[in-house]
Amino acid sequence: MLLRRVLLLASVALVAGAASTESEDTFPQCAVTCQSQVIADNSTSCATTDTSCLCADDTFQTDMTDCVSTSCTPKQALLTKRLNNRQCGIPPHKGRPKLDSGTLIPLIISTLLFGNRIAAKFMGLGGGWGADDYTIIVAYGLGVAIFGINITMIDYGFGQNLWDITPLDNITIVLKYFYAFTLLYKAQISLAKISVCLFLLRIFQSKMFRIGAFTIIALNAAIGITWLFTDSLRCIPVRLAWDQWATGEVGRCVNFIAVTFVNAYVNIAVDTVMVLMPVYEVFKLNLSARKKAGVSVMFAMGLVLTGVAIARVIVFWFNRWNTNPTVQLQPIVHWSVIEVQIAVMCACLPTFRAMLVHVFPKVLGNSSDKSYYAHRNTPSKPPTFGSTQPLSKSHINKTVSYSIDYTTNKRNQRHSFVPLVEMDPHET
Repeated sequence: MLLRRVLLLASVALVAGAASTESEDTFPQCAVTCQSQVIADNSTSCATTDTSCLCADDTFQTDMTDCVSTSCTPKQALLTKRLNNRQCGIPPHKGRPKLDSGTLIPLIISTLLFGNRIAAKFMGLGGGWGADDYTIIVAYGLGVAIFGINITMIDYGFGQNLWDITPLDNITIVLKYFYAFTLLYKAQISLAKISVCLFLLRIFQSKMFRIGAFTIIALNAAIGITWLFTDSLRCIPVRLAWDQWATGEVGRCVNFIAVTFVNAYVNIAVDTVMVLMPVYEVFKLNLSARKKAGVSVMFAMGLVLTGVAIARVIVFWFNRWNTNPTVQLQPIVHWSVIEVQIAVMCACLPTFRAMLVHVFPKVLGNSSDKSYYAHRNTPSKPPTFGSTQPLSKSHINKTVSYSIDYTTNKRNQRHSFVPLVEMDPHET
């Protein structure tokens, strides 16, 4: 008796599964009715069974689309479009692969630079641990999560035509992941830029620079919080962000395209200011032209991030979201994944330079600039190491040797400044 019940339940499940599969392999009844109605209205001279003729008849296709959009549910309309495209031999859009070199290589480079930064901190290079380090740790973690979400979305059909995603219920899953993606992206970009500003505050000590840096930090925090709320509540009720395609429910949603463009323009403006501020300070230093150029190039690498942000805006402009979001949103998602990794790279480049100087001191550490660097908790009497040049007007802390800069005790490490340029130990 028990075996009979188990077999009965199994057969019911198989039949239900087969019915569910068949439901996406056959035209819904509303589409069949529309076809009969359009042909009866003399919208075409093609026979009902002449598929090639019906596919080539633009008037028939337009009338069918209008009828299906009003007579069928959104899900049935998508299914009709998918099956119609198959009959007419229209190939589906494949989208980008899961492991794309365009996103994988930036992730690998950012991971190497991030790992170098953590290793350098444990070695005592580039100053002690600070708020900028803890902030970039969170930003890097979010960047890895963003990369993973992109792969997961592609697994569920992101990048394909909305109507080609199989089964259609995967559209809801894709849009849920995209919802999470936008929130993590906004948080990650803001945190990475805040980390850079916190790092710069440990180097540049001029009053005007510090006021500007704190202002930029406040702006980045405000941008992040504002757009986190905007994206998380872009639809009321919130679930419309991922299930409106199926239900057709009317709610209140902000213009996603307009919000995305405004956020991009604000970020580009802030990026530009963040690059120009330290470069301007460097050119005020009493350093050789070679060192000025080297340090300026290091900070100017932030322009790469600005360039990616601009490319992201241009790509989004030509792929604005309308009737096929899973295809039109993939380019901006692709560039967003690249942008978050480059943000981590830019934040970790200065520590990479400190590691190179430590490993190759004779190649990268030599300089004729005899300037020194002091910790915040150093006694008031300035050290004398044969230095004849005064400190620069911008009050940037500079180093005289690794024994001075990189062997601070744990108590002082947290509050130490970061050296900007390194001296050859033999010059001391």
